[in-house]
Amino acid sequence: MSYLALYRKYRPQTFDEVVGQNHVVVTIKNALASGRTSHAYLFCGTRGTGKTTMAKILAKTLNCLNLENGEPCNKCEHCVRINEGSYMDILEIDAASNRGIDEIRELREKIKLSPAEGSYKVYIIDEVHMLTPEAFNALLKTLEEPPKHAVFILATTEPHKIPMTIISRCQRYDFHRIALEDIVGRLKLVIDEGGYQAEDEALHLIAKMAAGGLRDALGMLDQCLSSSSEMLSTARVADIIGVSEDEFLYEWVERIRLGQTAKALLALQDALQRGKQAGQLLRDLIQYFRDLLILQLGEGSMDLVSTTKEQALLMQAQGETIGRDKILAMVEQLAPSQNKMKYEGDGQLLLEVEVIKLSRRFDEEIPVPDKVPARKQESKPEVIPVKAEAPKTESEGVKKTQPELKKTQAEPAVAIPAKEEQPASEMLNTNQELSADVEDLWEKVLEQLKEQREITTLAFVKEGTPKMKDGRLVLCFPASYEFHKKNAEKPENRKKVEACIQKTSGQKCAVVCTLEETEAEEKVETSDIVNTVKRIFGEDKIIIMED
Repeated sequence: MSYLALYRKYRPQTFDEVVGQNHVVVTIKNALASGRTSHAYLFCGTRGTGKTTMAKILAKTLNCLNLENGEPCNKCEHCVRINEGSYMDILEIDAASNRGIDEIRELREKIKLSPAEGSYKVYIIDEVHMLTPEAFNALLKTLEEPPKHAVFILATTEPHKIPMTIISRCQRYDFHRIALEDIVGRLKLVIDEGGYQAEDEALHLIAKMAAGGLRDALGMLDQCLSSSSEMLSTARVADIIGVSEDEFLYEWVERIRLGQTAKALLALQDALQRGKQAGQLLRDLIQYFRDLLILQLGEGSMDLVSTTKEQALLMQAQGETIGRDKILAMVEQLAPSQNKMKYEGDGQLLLEVEVIKLSRRFDEEIPVPDKVPARKQESKPEVIPVKAEAPKTESEGVKKTQPELKKTQAEPAVAIPAKEEQPASEMLNTNQELSADVEDLWEKVLEQLKEQREITTLAFVKEGTPKMKDGRLVLCFPASYEFHKKNAEKPENRKKVEACIQKTSGQKCAVVCTLEETEAEEKVETSDIVNTVKRIFGEDKIIIMED
């Protein structure tokens, strides 16, 4: 027996098995139960959403000998023959290849004949929008007043091409795109029943690329399972169907964000060498930026993105770092390139230019390379020179309010430190230089997190600068990275980092997260010191020299 494709093997045989079209199923079942069968139905929707499947189930229900709760039994002679495709009273017509007036005239002659076996003669016309205007006109009268034993089921992906005179004579049902989770659930059912193994992320990627079409998803799954008998991985799926997995896009955008243009171009070249198309990569990148924007909307935004929850958290952090305005600007930059790529001979060149332009947007924000050799500098307190004002004489017409002091020379200026320095062991200075040991330790910790595929934890903690204080590793985050700091200090993420530190150094070390002091806070502290000096020496005795 020849192999049966998955989308045919797992095609629904009853209304209850139909996925993601509950609004259509309930309406049709209620109509059949009440005996209000229409003479003409119009099923509209994108490919792979179940239009033809629903038409066959409806035709089978109309002719089933033993209905069970409004469902075809799939056991009687009529149901068995319909499933085999040998039932004489159900005719499937492909309007793309039978689109002329002659075919419709022939149909009009045959429809007058009574059913040979069942109660109804059902005509399923697929892609009905392909009929010529003359054919539509020939069908019009028959569709308006067909024989009592005839039922028409028209299916189309482009209802706007069908004349309104045809649409008005049918009961119209619009089939929705099938939800991502519904497709994933169906794919898991196929995997379990077939004895296969697959990563959840791989199934999510297939469902995402199916764009709401279950038939497309089953077709891609069939292709991927044929390539290997081992566990179906996300990377394997991406290679076979020629798309970019979210992990690759995340790393690619990170290279762009960090201004690492050369690494971003190398990642692009590697993807192209693995069979990806430049046009598909561009579409994937625009879709990724769209997801970053959606994830900035707050509560409920994760339901609008076709990815796993872990990956969504990762992307949300990345989007917070880049900023909404900059993401919008990048999407506006990339969008016109889709049309250009249709007419460009070398799509790779165009995409490389766009990557360079994107990377340049971040150059001004990253003036320092990833690693800069540390230079030890002596810590000197900042001083504010305060110059005492010369005493005024009586000849200037100013009355003395204090006893006159005997002076032989001008009072020296008083040097006041702007901020009293504390011992290094008691003070957390976010600007102090890292020791080589801490740098090496932290690099190894980040590598371990990457090897263990703790991508979410890595995304949060890598934005912090590590410093040692009182035997603890303190991660200092810039003030604008408060989102990363809050997630990094969550127990589940902190414990993963501490475990990696212990594995690397052989010693336990607690991890603490903090935000860097802002410039405004430092100015407030300096201002408090100056006010204290004014109270001690008198406001009229000092002059503050600004930098």
